[in-house]
Amino acid sequence: MTEHVLKITGLRCANCARTVQKAIEQLSEVQAEVNFATEEAIVQVPSSLTIEAVISVVETAGYGASEVRDVTEVSVVETDRLQQLRFWTAIICAMPLLLAMPWMWLSGGEPIHVPITWQWLLATPVQVWVAWPFYRGAWYALKLRTSNMDVLVSLGTLSAYVYSVAVMLSGHHGDVYFEASVVVIALIMTGKQLELRARKSSASAIERLLHLTPKTAWRETATGTFESVPLSEIHPGDRVRVLSGEAIPVDGLVIDGNSSVTESMLTGESVPIENHLNDKVYAGTLNGDGLLVCSVIGVGRSTVLAGIARLVAQAQGSRAPVQALVDQVSAWFVPMVIFIALMTLAITGLWLGDWEAAVIRAVAVLVISCPCALGLATPTAIMVGIGEGARQGILVRDADALQRAATVGTVIFDKTGTLTEGKLQLVDVILPPESSINRDDVLTIVATLEQGSAHPVAHAIRAAAFDPRVLGAVTDFRNESGKGVFGKIAGQAYGVVRWDAAQTKAPPDFWAQQAVRLAKDAKTLSVVTHQEEPIAMLAFSDTPRPDAAYALNQLRALGLNTVMLTGDQVESAQVIGALLGVDTIRAGVLPAGKAAEVKRLLDINPGGVMMVGDGINDAPALASASVGVAMGGGMDIAMESAGIVLMHNRLTGVVDAIRLSRSTLAKIRQNLFFAFIYNVLAIPLAAIGMLNPVVAGAAMACSSISVVGNSLLLRRKR
Repeated sequence: MTEHVLKITGLRCANCARTVQKAIEQLSEVQAEVNFATEEAIVQVPSSLTIEAVISVVETAGYGASEVRDVTEVSVVETDRLQQLRFWTAIICAMPLLLAMPWMWLSGGEPIHVPITWQWLLATPVQVWVAWPFYRGAWYALKLRTSNMDVLVSLGTLSAYVYSVAVMLSGHHGDVYFEASVVVIALIMTGKQLELRARKSSASAIERLLHLTPKTAWRETATGTFESVPLSEIHPGDRVRVLSGEAIPVDGLVIDGNSSVTESMLTGESVPIENHLNDKVYAGTLNGDGLLVCSVIGVGRSTVLAGIARLVAQAQGSRAPVQALVDQVSAWFVPMVIFIALMTLAITGLWLGDWEAAVIRAVAVLVISCPCALGLATPTAIMVGIGEGARQGILVRDADALQRAATVGTVIFDKTGTLTEGKLQLVDVILPPESSINRDDVLTIVATLEQGSAHPVAHAIRAAAFDPRVLGAVTDFRNESGKGVFGKIAGQAYGVVRWDAAQTKAPPDFWAQQAVRLAKDAKTLSVVTHQEEPIAMLAFSDTPRPDAAYALNQLRALGLNTVMLTGDQVESAQVIGALLGVDTIRAGVLPAGKAAEVKRLLDINPGGVMMVGDGINDAPALASASVGVAMGGGMDIAMESAGIVLMHNRLTGVVDAIRLSRSTLAKIRQNLFFAFIYNVLAIPLAAIGMLNPVVAGAAMACSSISVVGNSLLLRRKR
């Protein structure tokens, strides 16, 4: 299966999106998810079909479609010129009829009589040409045995128009409702124009990201000079120069120069970061006062910035679980409205004997019941929430993760690299009194053994080694997860073993006494073995993150329980946990056991649990939790197992992510309440004649705009 993204045009309500999805899924083995708010479809196509076949099906259903090759090439779609022409035609034709209404109210009830022929001349082009997309959409929807906004609008306005034409041709002096058929179309199109502008604003997070990268770069020539060239001509391996105050155009490695770089546009971290030789820089970040020369490692679509834009776009187009309720309601909503309109027509006409009032009431029911607000309630809030998260350095993979984060009751933290800085330092080497080797010998052995490991302990050992150039070859090397590393150097078996694992060898009292002493100072301990016998003990220190205690306190203020889940020694974990104020400590848990511990906590937390880790060793636990949060560590982020990625290394980002998700879910609930209550109240009022079609059309347009506007209020949350 190949995934494609299609831009869909002609969507006017959530049921339109359902019509497109239903049309696409008629193709064998094709799966689709159509998002009304983003006007995009994510389509899974088997190898036996082409994307052109899918596009053809969409066009047959009455909508337009084009493939989005790459999100970095997408800008907010501008309104079609033909749609603009239809909009202004409707406005011009509606104005004379609209102006007569307030004059009647201001003059004490004396109406301005627009000649019926003129009313017909103004209404006809609107019904025949301006409203044609509604009729076409209704026809295709009915062909697919579904219903949408187009069906309601077409039935409502066409009924008013046909009734008025019949009155005009009959020569009777009854009231005509040409103004209703015209003004309703004009108001609906006005509402869609305003709604489109609001939706553009809500989708602008991706636009802001993509506009960060400059269009040109200073590339080094064969003669050693630098020339400005378009970014499309830059390739990996080229050398580019970044002047002070310029935006960095590529991902690269610093090969000359020093400067401070502001990465707030990617990570939300406002403090500039000092960059030196061999440090990474990223496209879209801002160079400070220094001059940098960088070797290009990523450009265009392959930059971290482009990856973030793709992630945000996919997340904004994803479907939250709460949307399932809206989908179920939308499936029967339009048929029910048509039934109510027919009942209103029959009861008012047959029972009360007033067919004129019956037609107008039925039209009002059809017009005011448009499900636009219902369809926009969830996706617009998701779009704004995820976009705001990206602006603050919080990347949410999908709407499901955003919703789940709002309901968790427990937050689990890894210790090393999450609650602590993760930068271990070797602070002590303990040798027994009768030892025949010295500290430097031990460091040479362990540095040799750890030379191929990426574990924080290995980094600390290599950094402390007296002379890393003397490292030799290691044979029979093996890394046992949660225990340590083992291998042979010059035929002798050595190991660097976690203290808890070393205890299984029943070490002498000397080692146990040293372990108790060092653990009180929150030291992480490893034992160096030779021929499976301990010969030295290594003590490492790791400091808590500056904002760890504050973040944990804020989580408790939100009513959440906090848990430390670590493979470190119990004594060391307890010291750090007490210092930070962690509610529950689970220490000595091997990586393989972390996922099982997360599942155990899930069983006793019906609201779900959030796991916060470094995204590498904690991958199984991150995947097992209701929501996994990966600490970004700058740009070297592991996105695969986590639902949320913090681009910065601030633990307060966990608090921000939970608050953002709660605010977004609250907006979704507010939007759904307003959308439901609007229809619950408006439909009966229209049925009993308290709302005429013009007022109904205005109310319908305002309901959609209000839902989008309420979602945009998320931008005020910080």
